[in-house]
Amino acid sequence: MNASPKQPHRSSEPDLAFDIDALFTHLVEDLEVDLSFPMDWTFTLRGDSLQQLKSIAETLEEHKCELQESVEEIDEKGRLSQGRPMLSVVKTGALVPSEVKKIADRMQTIAERTGVEYEGVEVFDSIEDDELFDWMSLDDAVWRMRHFSDSGLNPGEELPWAFLLMGDTLPQMQTFADALVEGGFGNSQADEDPDEDGRFGVFVFMDGSNDEERLVAAHKQIMAIATKHDAELEGIQFLSEEDFVDVSLD
Repeated sequence: MNASPKQPHRSSEPDLAFDIDALFTHLVEDLEVDLSFPMDWTFTLRGDSLQQLKSIAETLEEHKCELQESVEEIDEKGRLSQGRPMLSVVKTGALVPSEVKKIADRMQTIAERTGVEYEGVEVFDSIEDDELFDWMSLDDAVWRMRHFSDSGLNPGEELPWAFLLMGDTLPQMQTFADALVEGGFGNSQADEDPDEDGRFGVFVFMDGSNDEERLVAAHKQIMAIATKHDAELEGIQFLSEEDFVDVSLD
């Protein structure tokens, strides 16, 4: 959840990236967020030098810091350009306004001292490591993809996709896997080992990207074939075949 999307500032409205009291009011009253749960509070610094931002990150060891050499930006006319290097400073926790203000004040002080720009704070749902490997519905996968984008993954950047579909018998799912291959999904494999309910799965691994429309289109194509073979979607993950094997063995 990006609770403070960056929009053109209107004088009659608070800038949620900088007005922390207004941000908390928005979270509680408008979005009905339970602030007793940990969230990712992300403070952004931008500068002309990646090395300078790296040096700043080294002074913030108590926080998670993410450096990006360049960030694709889209202007009001839809034109794409490469933005300046960015440092995201993340504090995960169930924070109160005074804690967020303290970090924001520190970021502003750093910016004034070093000549970089402090772009404010945004807040996102925190994703636990265990949740990263749960099978998701299409809607949840789209939201996860938006979280990746909010965290700095550029539009269209490579992102592996995995689909898991389930059926009642192994011959049924082997036939389904063959149909998927014929339908253009070349890396489709039937699992010969049943799950704890005695059902069999087919894994579809794809060289995907950070593109919601493309993911939705792939889902539609796969489900059109699945319907003909009485297969049901178990879920979607953002894992390559190699990553999936590694996770399965852990």
